[in-house]
Amino acid sequence: MDKLRKRLRTSVLEQSSVEVKKEAVWHLPVTTYEIQFQKVKRTKMDILIKMMLLTFEETDIRRAANLSELLLVEELFITDLIEKLQRTGLIRVEQGVYKLTMKGHNQLRNGIVEEELDDEWTELIYSANHEEFWSETVEVVTSKCEKLLPYRYAEEDDEATVKADDILPVLAERENGFDEVGLQVVVSEIKSIDKQQVELIPCIEFQLYNGEQDIYFARVWNLALERWDDILEKQIEENELGKWREQWG
Repeated sequence: MDKLRKRLRTSVLEQSSVEVKKEAVWHLPVTTYEIQFQKVKRTKMDILIKMMLLTFEETDIRRAANLSELLLVEELFITDLIEKLQRTGLIRVEQGVYKLTMKGHNQLRNGIVEEELDDEWTELIYSANHEEFWSETVEVVTSKCEKLLPYRYAEEDDEATVKADDILPVLAERENGFDEVGLQVVVSEIKSIDKQQVELIPCIEFQLYNGEQDIYFARVWNLALERWDDILEKQIEENELGKWREQWG
């Protein structure tokens, strides 16, 4: 870390009018969550499935034989497809009649069939100070941070505030794509969110003064994100700029 501190110090002092008033290293507590989620594979709805769903939507169908006669398709084949539509939640039986579910209506309207894939698990890191999950693959180095002081404005992680709606776009950015035959695969649902443990992220802070502009400001390097962290910088400045002016003039 000493080499990194020297490199960062050189960077912040590129302007001759800037001087370092104070330098510190501390840790930012973040929380690891295990996420269980599901993907779906999207394919264009074939004409027979579309005709079946349209028929279920517009006509009371009680038996596979009735649908077979209407569509002029072999009954055994229709029976297999009806079972598949039930398994995938596109239709259900109400008072002896096949009816489209909400999922069935949506897929018929969009002309897309979604095949549910097996559940998957992954880990994400949540920072309460940033109020966000990090999509980057971050390296946590807790063992090296145990002797460091914690961030003085660290927010406590409230598990109740962690919502699936916040996680879905993060996973979608990382996981959505296409399979080996070019079919679209997307994250469709967050099944569970399990809090694991607190990790400690080292950060390097510089308290700086620009004599030419007569301003104080902070720079904070987040080792997990491997970049300057403007959110932490803003938190420090909002709490301490007045104190720095009193202390250093």
